[in-house]
Amino acid sequence: MWAGRIAFGAIVGALVAYLAMVGLDEADKLASCMGAVLALGALGAPYLLPRPGGALPAEPNRAEETGSARAAAGGQANTGLQTLEAGRPAQVARTGDTFADGRGSVANTGIQRWPGP
Repeated sequence: MWAGRIAFGAIVGALVAYLAMVGLDEADKLASCMGAVLALGALGAPYLLPRPGGALPAEPNRAEETGSARAAAGGQANTGLQTLEAGRPAQVARTGDTFADGRGSVANTGIQRWPGP
């Protein structure tokens, strides 16, 4: 975010310095042309850029009607859903039973989201 702000400030500063060096007449002509180009770009942007929220929602990850599982001696048992995709919808229905026996064992019948990179 700060890098963008610094870059924007540098661009504005360089433009002001350039326009001051070329004089008022040349700066006026250049500013008029830049304004026209930016106005046309603003008019065309809605047709060239994707709409916010316009993308179709992703198909959810699903786990349904799973069997039972057992974890022992620090293992993992999962009858639900494990995913790395934090932004994608997830659905779990009618999952089986899980059992965790022993120290460090983990059992999951729902949704378990792993942290992404």
